[in-house]
Amino acid sequence: MSSARPDPASPAPVSRWRRSPYGVRLALGYAALFALSAAALLGLAYATLGWVLERQDGAYLRDQLRAVGRVYATDGVEGVRRHAAALHADDRGEEVLVRVFSGDGSERLLVLPDEWERADLGDLRPSQTADERVEITNAREDQELWALTRRLPSGDVVQVGISSDERDDVLEAFPRVFGYVAVPLVLLALLGGWVMANTALRPVRRLVGTLETIAATGDVRQRAPVPEEHGEFADLLGLFNRMLDRIEGLVVRLRDTLDDVAHDLRTPLTALRGTAEVALVRHREPEAYREALGRVVEAAGAAQATLDAVLDVAEAEAGALALDLGPVDLDDLARDVADLFDLVADEKGVALAVEPDGAGAVRVDRPRLRRALANLVDNAVKYTPAGGRVTVSTGRDDGEAWVRVRDTGPGIAPEELPRVWDRLYRSEQTRHERGLGLGLGLARAVAEAHGGRVTAESAVGEGSTFTLVVPTPVASATEPPPGPSNLSDL
Repeated sequence: MSSARPDPASPAPVSRWRRSPYGVRLALGYAALFALSAAALLGLAYATLGWVLERQDGAYLRDQLRAVGRVYATDGVEGVRRHAAALHADDRGEEVLVRVFSGDGSERLLVLPDEWERADLGDLRPSQTADERVEITNAREDQELWALTRRLPSGDVVQVGISSDERDDVLEAFPRVFGYVAVPLVLLALLGGWVMANTALRPVRRLVGTLETIAATGDVRQRAPVPEEHGEFADLLGLFNRMLDRIEGLVVRLRDTLDDVAHDLRTPLTALRGTAEVALVRHREPEAYREALGRVVEAAGAAQATLDAVLDVAEAEAGALALDLGPVDLDDLARDVADLFDLVADEKGVALAVEPDGAGAVRVDRPRLRRALANLVDNAVKYTPAGGRVTVSTGRDDGEAWVRVRDTGPGIAPEELPRVWDRLYRSEQTRHERGLGLGLGLARAVAEAHGGRVTAESAVGEGSTFTLVVPTPVASATEPPPGPSNLSDL
């Protein structure tokens, strides 16, 4: 006999549930939660109703016991008979048991509840403990009866009970009422789940629509509509749009940078090819070939410097910049860098001055720090107009040595100042100059690799000041710094 095995290709119910659309799962989940909550509340209401009815019956039973005792004391058995007849005139009174016993235990009066017979009372005796509730079951009518017994001062005994028939009728009607409201309740839960899911997922659908448009067109200028009301989805869409702003800005800067890199590479490569072609046109003297090769090497070095700048910034920002530390006199390094730009500053009509103030020696990677400082001086000279001034000063305080580059250029707007360290960023005042927007980012990365920092202060129309700080100067330099190099080392 073989048993059927589940088809491995058919997904399990849990897997199918997870694969269903999130909106469907949210709507059904909400409906299920709503229905379960309603069922739990109705169950609690049922239990509470039963408890309240039992309390009411118990209170009614005690009241009737006291009333029967008073009537018997004043009017005797006939008074109790009339009282019982009056009770049986209403629905609740029909369920009341009234018994009277003489002192010797003989029954003097019996008034049964509706549909009860004497045999149904079983062993309900007058000797039951006074005022203690006794429960008996009528299996024939599927009812219960609660009875209280009290011995009067005369020695006679009164016994009063109440049937559960009326209470049972109310409790039995409750499930039927629940059955009537179950279908509308489930429909209402499904409708509420659909409305809630549709409302909750509307911002997500907007976001998905924006992403699909961007994926289809490649246009990162698209933005997701942000709802006016505040909340998590509004924050999410706002954050998504801010991310798109950053991406769009990066794409624009990347495009501009690629144009600048292409231009900066095209010039030396064109010079390299042109020089080689001219040298090959006809036979020349060895000295002419040597001169052409020199220009080829110079052009190749310029192209290599551009590529190195891009790679160094990437390496520095990744925290993988290798440092070869050694003692370096910071004052001498400042003079060395300033000497590199003397000719450029003179040709542009910019005064370049060095003001060393005993910064002393620090333990740094000289080529790296020299390049970072050169980037700061290069920017200052490049963006300072003719007749302006660039000042390179040094100093030390509080266990730190610093080099400060101050210019009288156009300055940087306050809203743009925090972004000058971003890779590829070019402020509005500097877009007319050629450049990759890498220098300041590289300078900050080099300073931070040394455990230092670079700060910037600027005011539009008043110039800018960049300060490169390195920590813990050593007592003195034990190694002489290498001599000045040329601009191709930058």
